[in-house]
Amino acid sequence: MAVRKEVSISIFSFLFLVVLALSLGSFYRFPGLDRRPMHTDEAILGIKLADYTQTGHFQYDPKDYHGPALHQFSNLWGKIAGWGDPMTWTEADLRLVAVLCGMGLLFVTLLFRDVLGRLGTALAMLMSAVSPMMIYYSRYFIMEMQLTLLVAITIGCFWRYSQGGSRLWLLLAGCSLGFQHATKETFIINVAAAIAGWIVARVIVGDFQPQKSNSLRLSSYSSKNRATLPTVWVLIPAVLISVASFSSGFRDWHAVQDSLMTYMNYLERSTGSGHEKPWHYYITLLFWRQDGLKWSESMIGILGLIGMFYSFVGEFKNSPRQAFLVFLSVYTLVLFGVYSLLSYKTPWCILSAQYSLTLLAGAGAGWIWTWLDGRISRFFYKIAIGVGIYFLCGQSKFATDEYRADQRNPYVYSHTTTDLLRLVAEVKKIAAEKGPTFSAQVINHDSGWPLPWYWRALPKIGYQMTPPEKLDAPLIIVDADQAPIVKARLEGRDYVERGPYGLRPGHYLSLFVEKQTEPQPVAQVIPMLEPAAVPAPAATSPSLTPPAGTISTAPTLMPSAPVLPALPAATTPAQP
Repeated sequence: MAVRKEVSISIFSFLFLVVLALSLGSFYRFPGLDRRPMHTDEAILGIKLADYTQTGHFQYDPKDYHGPALHQFSNLWGKIAGWGDPMTWTEADLRLVAVLCGMGLLFVTLLFRDVLGRLGTALAMLMSAVSPMMIYYSRYFIMEMQLTLLVAITIGCFWRYSQGGSRLWLLLAGCSLGFQHATKETFIINVAAAIAGWIVARVIVGDFQPQKSNSLRLSSYSSKNRATLPTVWVLIPAVLISVASFSSGFRDWHAVQDSLMTYMNYLERSTGSGHEKPWHYYITLLFWRQDGLKWSESMIGILGLIGMFYSFVGEFKNSPRQAFLVFLSVYTLVLFGVYSLLSYKTPWCILSAQYSLTLLAGAGAGWIWTWLDGRISRFFYKIAIGVGIYFLCGQSKFATDEYRADQRNPYVYSHTTTDLLRLVAEVKKIAAEKGPTFSAQVINHDSGWPLPWYWRALPKIGYQMTPPEKLDAPLIIVDADQAPIVKARLEGRDYVERGPYGLRPGHYLSLFVEKQTEPQPVAQVIPMLEPAAVPAPAATSPSLTPPAGTISTAPTLMPSAPVLPALPAATTPAQP
């Protein structure tokens, strides 16, 4: 069977689709970044970023919170953007870092233009631009979007080098690989999947390198350029970048050791740690999920499967192109397989696999276009693609607007409810009224997160996990299940209970506010004088002692909660 001639689109059509993808990507990513309440993970990372910005040192925790790269990139961007004092930072400031990573991912797709073809590249960009999952987590201040971008850069650099690129591509790939390790420890799964894909592609197809020069190379290809072992050009910058990042500029070598020993903790956490999901969780997340509302990215999934099929059975004039598509298919399947087998599952873990599946979807869409000969069939194909893109746009609008913090949104995971913002505003209002006399206690099993982010500028707020024996702050915020204990300890004192306020689905808080009572006027006692008697000494007037202070011991931060900016450490009680 003869190789079917591939049909491309004009350069004008290609540029139009690229601009459309970037426009839609911007439209759904940039606006309204502060409308969704902060997730606990975002709040903790925001506080850690503030601490890093103020001290210049990142305290690596090998059991949680991941590496320093997100904080280092965010700190750099904050200086460029002029964020200023951490007390003035907004949710939009932090989330803009993730938005930039999401937009960068669209540009990286252009590195694969000679693999996917003009149409495939443009459609892959367009699908990534309007994918609800990609959009939602491009507006989320966590590590995943930065990790996905770095993984894509690494793969793109290897491909460009294989097509005749200079060793600068290897250096860039190595730097990106080092930052992957410093971003999130799970990058090792991507590395294992990439090695598996490379081995299968070499066995089935052969070399990735072109047989002869062509106009798509970024530099001339010759054996001289390949004389030095490529692995060295990758590993040296990767190790240097990773060590420099974890050690805060080669100063904290203990953190470097912890970054290697941490994988024992991750092996333990992979069993679930409260995030257990069935093996098919990610498949349903991509193809079809219904929880009161229907969600689907089946267009990307189906075209991605077609792209995988094409990579193995299609006939290619360019064997390196087939080798890369086979590599990408195996890489994607291994990623999905490993994450599906692990009991520990959160929706954002699968982002890098979804991006590679989207690249394959572009290849699959281009292959279908090649096999359609007539104008009518291609017209209806354009209509089908357009309807699919429109459907993804509609879901993206729902995901980031009406259902931005709704549990029926499959990308919303253990998220803060919008109702919490009502409590945040009410406490800030009371704090403004009370001024320097304000203080509060937050009693919550999880140290109140994300409240420490919202109230980081308020003085004298303490966080306890269980009700202390002495409750004397004028404001007390407590878990609903611990509220009866607080009520019993406040018995006989004049507090008003308000709420409940939603923290997370099924988890509520109550607010106890002490009533302000005006001191009663004390009548002055005038002594009576006996007639014609020597006046007795005037009676002493009662002492007008001012009311006792509202709190005797100021609440303090729990040791398990990060020290908030401008607040004392947990071991030093704040003074009322």
